[in-house]
Amino acid sequence: MVAGDLSGLYGMSDFTYNEGKAKGMRAVRMDNGLGLSATLLADRCLDIPYFSYKGTNLGLVLKTGLVGPQYFAEDGSRGFLKQFNGGLLTTCGLQTAGAACELDGRAYGLHGQIHSIPGTSVNKEELTGGDRGDEIVLQVSADMREACVFGEYVELRRKVRMETERSILHMIDTVENHGFEAAPLVNLYHINFGYPFIDDGARLYFSAEDVEPRDETARRAFDKYHVAERAEIGRPEECYIHTGGGGAQFGMIHNERLGLAVIVHYDAGELPIFCEWKCMMAGDYAIGLEPSVAGFWGIRGAKERGLLKFLAPGEARGFHMRVEVTGDPAAIGAYAARCKESKL
Repeated sequence: MVAGDLSGLYGMSDFTYNEGKAKGMRAVRMDNGLGLSATLLADRCLDIPYFSYKGTNLGLVLKTGLVGPQYFAEDGSRGFLKQFNGGLLTTCGLQTAGAACELDGRAYGLHGQIHSIPGTSVNKEELTGGDRGDEIVLQVSADMREACVFGEYVELRRKVRMETERSILHMIDTVENHGFEAAPLVNLYHINFGYPFIDDGARLYFSAEDVEPRDETARRAFDKYHVAERAEIGRPEECYIHTGGGGAQFGMIHNERLGLAVIVHYDAGELPIFCEWKCMMAGDYAIGLEPSVAGFWGIRGAKERGLLKFLAPGEARGFHMRVEVTGDPAAIGAYAARCKESKL
């Protein structure tokens, strides 16, 4: 062994932000020693505001900056948008995800509340063994409770794992209903990418069998749903719905100029609706690949479309996603060959 302290190679650091609206928030930075770095917010659902590879930013960094949970208040769409910093991951749900709406006399804000709930039982550890022998895996875990008197009592237990032999980040969730009545399950994983990884000419690939535009705006741009374009002032966002295919599925973004691809792996049995958020607006330039239980229409829209799912009292359901980063041309080509976009 050459290294006396392995923290010079890989590891985790625990810190607190000291200024602005982020002041007081606890965070954990994970580094795998291969160039992959992720920052997790223990005080905001263990979401991931920063994500980079070998010094290149991959995640979305928006103008709102980091905002502590104490500033969040549901206010239609604006409550969420005033504290949405994007990041690699912003968790949406658990009672609703997508458009602000009203159902059965209750108002639901854009993308729900879970993203602004601080974690408890936050724990950092290094795991060894498993399928890949004696590899070290970094793990941070936390529990988030979404509860209301006379209402829901649902818990999200999250584990974020970073491999040290490959540049892969795992997000492993268990959602459990501790209440005495059925609770909606409408979670969506807002996985986001931004500049410079998202840039003119970056291509998108999807293993799902079908794709359709969300609305007329997306329909007019449907021939370019699989490619990033130049940013334009005031250009409206476009959203597409990818469905079909069972078991393991993925969406990939490939920036050929940077020689990098990011692949979002998900299980269609757990998360059957894969949403694509394409925002080519100057200043808010982004692409989101968003595995979801019931799409981005909000709880009312999910109910109207027959997509609304529930957790029975005492029931738990698990979700496992992986975000893989690679610069290997052979691996990128193999993923692309499995998708219809490679033939466009």
